[in-house]
Amino acid sequence: MATTTATTEQTGSEQLIERGGTVAALLVASAVVAAATILGRPLAAVDFEDLEALAAQRNEVWVFSLLSGLSIGATYLLAGIATCLLVIRRGARLATTGAVLTGIGGLSFSAGFFAVGATSWFASAELASRSAHFDYLQDYGMRAFGPQMAGFLLSVLGMFLLAWALWRSKVVPRWLPIAIPVAIVLMIGSGTGRVYDVMHAVFMATMVALGWSLWRSRRKAQTDVVV
Repeated sequence: MATTTATTEQTGSEQLIERGGTVAALLVASAVVAAATILGRPLAAVDFEDLEALAAQRNEVWVFSLLSGLSIGATYLLAGIATCLLVIRRGARLATTGAVLTGIGGLSFSAGFFAVGATSWFASAELASRSAHFDYLQDYGMRAFGPQMAGFLLSVLGMFLLAWALWRSKVVPRWLPIAIPVAIVLMIGSGTGRVYDVMHAVFMATMVALGWSLWRSRRKAQTDVVV
């Protein structure tokens, strides 16, 4: 039993050293981009309901949807990987389950988020029939919003499991597993508009903290190996 435990810890440390730095850097970068794009979103992309506003900013909305969808989806995915690298014993099953949910949810959210921007770009084109296209998009919006909302819900559930795993493992500062679900609840409760954008940035700040914790754990693992 002792040999098995030691081998498990050694393997976990090796994975942390080899992969932790890359995952931490990508997680921090994606979270920063996600926060920045949401805070700087075009006004037409707040609710996607004003046809004239969309027509005036259709290219900006398309770029925003692409960058936000990719960065938010990547953040969910990388948060799961980071937690699995950190949690190698107590809470490992929770971390794995949470990582699967955030991974699937992140992919679905990313696809749905960009689908909304892409369909809005086509619906707001300078065409005589653009009003009909826009009305059609509004009537069948769940074709695009559905995957986004489903992905968001899966990611939220996964994030709660990741936070629980981090709390049980005690591998990060004790405030972080508390801050993650609190930030999610505040983000959901803020509704839409600029208040949501700010709460989203607060949540992404917890992801930056998770990336930093992974980086510090990697440095500690490197020091322990040297010693």
